[in-house]
Amino acid sequence: MKNLFKALFAYGILMLFNFNKSNAETFRKYEAKVNGITYSIDPRMELFNTVAMLFGHNGMTLSNISYKQETLTYFASYKRHPAVDSLLNSYKRGWGVDDPIFFMLCLDSKFNLNPNLSSGLIERGGGIDRLKRLAFLFKDFANKSRFYTYFNEIQKPFYEQVVENTKYNFRDFKAVLLLENYYGEKANDYNVILNLLSGYGNFGRPVLKNGKNSLYAVIETNNAIGNLPVFQPSIPTVNLIIHEFSHSFVNPHIDRFSDKLNQVDSLYLPIEQSMKSQGYWQWGVTVNEHIVRAAVTRIASEFYGNTFGFTNFYKREFGRRFIYIDAIIDKLAYYEKHREQYPTFKSFVPILLTAFEGINKDTIHRLQEKVEEFRKPDVAKIPKPYDFARDSTTYFILGTHEANEDAQASLKAFVIKYRNMISTNSVIITDDEALKMPLNNNDLITFGTPEGNTFLKKYIDRLPVKILKDQVLTDKVLMGDDYQVVMSWVSPFNAKKAMVIYTAQKTENINNYDYSPVKDQYHYWVAKNTITIDKGDYGKYFQMWMFSF
Repeated sequence: MKNLFKALFAYGILMLFNFNKSNAETFRKYEAKVNGITYSIDPRMELFNTVAMLFGHNGMTLSNISYKQETLTYFASYKRHPAVDSLLNSYKRGWGVDDPIFFMLCLDSKFNLNPNLSSGLIERGGGIDRLKRLAFLFKDFANKSRFYTYFNEIQKPFYEQVVENTKYNFRDFKAVLLLENYYGEKANDYNVILNLLSGYGNFGRPVLKNGKNSLYAVIETNNAIGNLPVFQPSIPTVNLIIHEFSHSFVNPHIDRFSDKLNQVDSLYLPIEQSMKSQGYWQWGVTVNEHIVRAAVTRIASEFYGNTFGFTNFYKREFGRRFIYIDAIIDKLAYYEKHREQYPTFKSFVPILLTAFEGINKDTIHRLQEKVEEFRKPDVAKIPKPYDFARDSTTYFILGTHEANEDAQASLKAFVIKYRNMISTNSVIITDDEALKMPLNNNDLITFGTPEGNTFLKKYIDRLPVKILKDQVLTDKVLMGDDYQVVMSWVSPFNAKKAMVIYTAQKTENINNYDYSPVKDQYHYWVAKNTITIDKGDYGKYFQMWMFSF
């Protein structure tokens, strides 16, 4: 009896120890606050990705980072844990791509379910009881698989390095200031979760905490240097963060006018196919998307300048057939000029929604045609600067209106030298001659500044790269006034022929291109004294040629 008592006592102490240990488990924080935004690696996202990989989720990052293989190896023996099948079955029951992310955001640090799940997510997930069970299974998986140890200790150096790099990369990104100034409101806090293993998309939503909205954007990256995923404020990432945060400032105020918006729901039909292909199946949701995208375009234009905002934000959205943003932008411009009368976006919404009232069939037809213009050229590929014939069918077009006579003479000498290096059979013509000639069957190599070459001045706006007096705009803003630029596009006369442009902000910098071995290996190349400053290619997205991302 005495031995039995000792055994029971020892067992009780052990159980109490394990109970306290289980309840004491907490996650180390990997986060950095930069300009009002907290960037973090979230254990909920990493646990979700771990369990999802174990059932074979095919949407994981394509980056060849060792963290992916390390995670698969560490948790391989838990492939048959019931959390794996339960998560897989949630997809089979109808969960969309964003449902699991929003589900994970509604779990607390102990993987207990918060009461803020949407009715749609609950329904698609099989009911609240089933989702409570899934939350319990995630918690059980984390405890039994030693996920806490993996997250807190084993991957600690990796996580810390990713956060530190992200902190540096986003040091000049001031989205919070832009958002709060534009909308005239503040959120409780702003959070960007670095989704290390994701290749399945980016997401955003508010989460209610103590009666206030905390804004979340969950972002992925397919960029990596060595074994480190790299998060940086590229145009798509900036767009995503401002876009997702903007929904929390826009949606609640727009949704109050659903009855008014339903009176113009016929506007959905002309863009229905394009909207559904992007996941927007209702008119109300489509309205919110239009307004957010228009607002982001205005915010971007304020921060980067109108030319950059037009090329990298507006055209992207309009080309995806968000055709009503023109009318919305006109209203927003009025809002921006009358902030004393309308101190907040909320106060302006009744005026903003009148943007839809004047849109008729003729307007829609014109806007649809504009989409098709933005989607030109309709080609399978854009030629590189080396993609031209080395024979008499190629014309070298010399600008003859440069402001400085000495620079003009040097330009002409360089073009003759460069043509002779490439093909003495190719003919040099002037810009004025080129404007009068039929050039349908010719590759065109153009030299001169945008102001000094009349042919170039007429057609240069077709290219995504913009050359201004004090900056060059690619998918970055390159400040300075002495850049050299090489870029290529299809000929304005024949999409099967190439137009290659050798240009600069100053005539005297249009030289020495032959010293660079990389100048013609990309769709655009920006340099100073032939030292590469920026380079890149175009990609086709939503049938538009844009800067690759």
